Amino acid sequence: MKISMVPENLRERIGLALGIIPRPLGDVFLGPLLARTVLAASSLGVFDLLAFGPRTLEEVASQCGNHPAPTSKLLRALYASGYLKWHSGRYGLTRMSERWLLSRSSTSIHSAILHRAIDFRFMDFERYVRTGESSDFHRELDEQEWVQYHRGQASQAQLIVQEVVDRIPVPAAASRMLDLGGGHGLYSLALCDRYPDLRSRVLDLATPLQQETSARRLGASARVQFEKANILMAPLEPESADLVLLANVIHHFDESANRQLFDRVATSLRPGGLLVVLDVIRAASIGKSRQIEALMDLYFGAASGGQLWSVAEIQRWQRVAGLSPLSPVALRLLPDCKIQSGLKFAKRGHSNVPT
Repeated sequence: MKISMVPENLRERIGLALGIIPRPLGDVFLGPLLARTVLAASSLGVFDLLAFGPRTLEEVASQCGNHPAPTSKLLRALYASGYLKWHSGRYGLTRMSERWLLSRSSTSIHSAILHRAIDFRFMDFERYVRTGESSDFHRELDEQEWVQYHRGQASQAQLIVQEVVDRIPVPAAASRMLDLGGGHGLYSLALCDRYPDLRSRVLDLATPLQQETSARRLGASARVQFEKANILMAPLEPESADLVLLANVIHHFDESANRQLFDRVATSLRPGGLLVVLDVIRAASIGKSRQIEALMDLYFGAASGGQLWSVAEIQRWQRVAGLSPLSPVALRLLPDCKIQSGLKFAKRGHSNVPT
């Protein structure tokens, strides 16, 4: 998948194909404009209001508590970008907006959209490339931003959590799980919901102030414990876990930190236990680079001094730590994201192996 200008007529298609239309200007100017427009509408409650039915400009401005003139510009921009419908003087939701942007929809990515406001703060690519100096993303978040961050991460995780649970080869009779850097705890909740004998400890720099758990997972939530801890230094008891999850964590660390983390995780696993790494994966060569993973690699460098890692690098860390890497699994919805598992060799006669 790539982000790009989309022609609206034959003339524009020909212009793009011949290189007459300056695509870089569209990427640099229109992309950020659209992002800020959708973010503003989500933050101001426009989509949630229109869930109750079409509204006039005046009704939207009044009921959202906004100024009419700029609200008119916002609504027109959303209509022109395919986020709203307009008929007989009233604005309504398109199917796309109704599916993805309502805060209470079961398919909502509303919190993930609001999460982007935090990301924009750490996109000083010029300073990063010029000096090599990065921000310290997690240390610069205040309490309210941590809440927004966890909600945004959970919103994104909700898109893939069922597939992740389906495709993790959880060891037979697993009872103890470590979710390192797990933040919102959604993966732990889903895994504990699937496996009734499983309990999980979620360690992160901040814990959710309010755990939003579906009714279906209320029983599982009692078996998920949240702890505030730096996973690079938190003590991990030897042979205490059957399953360790590192979901979207290793891209914040350099190679030395990741190798030490993998060594500590391997020690914490019981024989037959499993380390699962879930992350966006960097292509093995420049010639195979994909747009999304390459852009995110640049972003993580600027935001936290980290980077994306290749399957070969992750597997090497697993082997050095004494684990046996399994074949990587690419997610269907997000093919840039892969599950790379590593199995700790079982002792003779030990039955605790993946099924």
